[in-house]
Amino acid sequence: MKSIRTQMSIYMIIMAVLLFLSLGLVINHRLQSLPEEIKNQYQEITSSRADEVSKELEGLSEQIRMISRSSVISSLDMDVIKPFLLSISDGSKFRNLTISDIAGSAWTTYDVEIDISSQEQFQRIILGSENELISRPFKSPYIEGAPIITISHAVKQNGQTIGLVNGVISTEFLNQIVREINFKRTGYAWIADEQGRVISHPSRVIDNETSLIDVLGDRSVKDKILSTSEGINLYKEDTGEEFIVIHSKIESSPGWVFLMSLSQEEAYMEVNAIYKYLEISFIIGLIIVIIFAIIYSNTISKPIMNLKKVFEKASNGDFSVRADESIKNEVGDAAKSFNKMLYQIKELTYKDTITGLYNYNSFLIELPHTLEYFRNIHEEQSGYIAVVSVDDFKKINSIGGYETGNIVLKRLSDSIKGFIGDGELIARYFGDEIILFLVDKNLEEIHIRLKRLKAICCTPLEIKGIEYRLKVSIGAGLLEFTNNRVEDVIHHGTIAKLKVKKLGGDGYEIYNEDINHAIKQEQEIENSLYHALENKEFYLVYQPIVDIRTNQIVGNEALLRWDNKDWGHIPIYYIIELMEKKGIIVDVGEWVLTEACRQNKLWQDKNLGDFKVSVNLSPLQLEDMGFMDKIQKALELTELDPKYLELEITESSAMTNVKDKLEQIKKLKNMGIKISIDDFGTGYSSLSYLTQLPIDTLKIDRSFVKDMVSDGNAKAIISTIITMAKSLNIKVTAEGVETEKHLEMLKSMECDKIQGYLVSRPLKPEILESLLKQL
Repeated sequence: MKSIRTQMSIYMIIMAVLLFLSLGLVINHRLQSLPEEIKNQYQEITSSRADEVSKELEGLSEQIRMISRSSVISSLDMDVIKPFLLSISDGSKFRNLTISDIAGSAWTTYDVEIDISSQEQFQRIILGSENELISRPFKSPYIEGAPIITISHAVKQNGQTIGLVNGVISTEFLNQIVREINFKRTGYAWIADEQGRVISHPSRVIDNETSLIDVLGDRSVKDKILSTSEGINLYKEDTGEEFIVIHSKIESSPGWVFLMSLSQEEAYMEVNAIYKYLEISFIIGLIIVIIFAIIYSNTISKPIMNLKKVFEKASNGDFSVRADESIKNEVGDAAKSFNKMLYQIKELTYKDTITGLYNYNSFLIELPHTLEYFRNIHEEQSGYIAVVSVDDFKKINSIGGYETGNIVLKRLSDSIKGFIGDGELIARYFGDEIILFLVDKNLEEIHIRLKRLKAICCTPLEIKGIEYRLKVSIGAGLLEFTNNRVEDVIHHGTIAKLKVKKLGGDGYEIYNEDINHAIKQEQEIENSLYHALENKEFYLVYQPIVDIRTNQIVGNEALLRWDNKDWGHIPIYYIIELMEKKGIIVDVGEWVLTEACRQNKLWQDKNLGDFKVSVNLSPLQLEDMGFMDKIQKALELTELDPKYLELEITESSAMTNVKDKLEQIKKLKNMGIKISIDDFGTGYSSLSYLTQLPIDTLKIDRSFVKDMVSDGNAKAIISTIITMAKSLNIKVTAEGVETEKHLEMLKSMECDKIQGYLVSRPLKPEILESLLKQL
């Protein structure tokens, strides 16, 4: 014992034994608590997964919330709402979207009208006082397949609920989430609702009719799960194997619970392995482990904690952060992958992939910061939002395909990017439209700037050897930096753009109240037209057609008139144009055809003459799949012989899709119906097509007849048309004959028939009937 070496040895042995015993006791104590820590880890994992589902639901709910608050939805104008919902639903996670009024009458994006008045969301939002709702899973009578869940939000106007918007998702969406979660070898995820029914489960045997008790086999476990926000419990599977089930409430849901199940043996397998490992290696590796653990933990934990902080900032929406890539290990590789992922998220979130511009959402996010910037500039300035829309963009797509259309949008965007100044904004709006925020000193400079913008947009583009001369319609709304709501100004710009489109495009317009009044008036006229047929406001007048040689009436042209107490002063050509734009003309045209045949048959029955009745056809009627059936129906209903019916087709309509028109006209001719080309000479007709079409009559447009006395060119055109028609054995009718001089010149040219004020104005049936009785 006197030897210091021995003493040191004994002391070291004693110290080592004491140290090992102490460490052994501490580690053993820690190991005793390890199962609890593992449970906490499992709880964190489950809570994290529940939070992911919650965020997914919240994201979908936010989309429905934004849709319901849009001005388009609150207008309840289905003509605007339908394309708006279709554009949103395309490519989204929603199976379909539905807009319902307060009566439960709803329209879905798969273009079906349904009644949702018996559904949960209708009862609780429309009949109750709730603003939004995620429904329980249910089988829809309108949709086959898996049960669905609806995410609904009230549509309000002036604080009053006027309808609701539904987003429909399949429970298969939740099934996909739980199937993608890998949790060790035996682990799996599932979801239950607040009543203890299974909503989603990786096993296809278990569906939404299955109760938690059916799976867990113990009511007390079920009650614990439903009554607590999170926790861990034990249960036995059907195989007899003991499992632990960890649950956590899904926040943005109607009381749903996210559960993760794992066999108890696998759950604590690592703890048992640690026990065995420590029994073997504790004495040998303790000191080395401690030393290296301290050094290595300090080396590794610091960059990991820094990376964790970056992750947390990014998860809170700060996409400007950047992880440290300089670390020469997997942490550095993870940082590189994270930075790349974050960049791609930013690009997808804020950029339009075709043009490289901001997307519309980014525009709305950036605009408040831009407005704040300009508020701080002391000089007087005016801000405005401009909407640029390419005219006839469908034509570009039809000529060069969608790829060419995308190139056109990219080139156009690049040109406009060079036009905007510091602090101004440009973004892709919808479809072929680009939206800009611009600033100028006064209204005069705004006009100058918009003219320059139009000139830049209309620069010719050459793509794949084809030159495209773009025309654009630009609408602008003025934005006061302190007062205007941005959504209103964007709407004003859109209205101004629509006015330009209505006037033929290729121009610009700044919104004012006159434009707004005109748009509202058109909408009111349109609403009246929708009910004109059922209110019996339409009637026909007839203008006689006279044989120029015998001076006898050989036919009457049926002309539509509208007797409305509010809009009687509007020209009929505008009414017809509006009906064609809105598609009403097809039904009205069918009524005109039937009424004209009925009236002509009535005159024949009264022995007033066997003359033809001429009916004008809209291009939309010719494109109607049921057009031939409607002709047949009108003739059968009125018992008019087809040879006394003449259909008038405009030259431009006849020369579009000639092959299809030729087939239709041949069918009409085979029925015995006469065909005439109206307004001939005002369009472009290929003589080769003209010779193929089985035409009975060419009607010379009134514009040539009006000028034939004073304009040698007009006279020459009429003479040429008559000569050509006679060579093809086609009769010629001159429209707009108003003077004796017109009549003399047409007789000298051997025109066949005339029509115009010289013969008679368009007359109501009873007046024309009196005239016929006198002949």
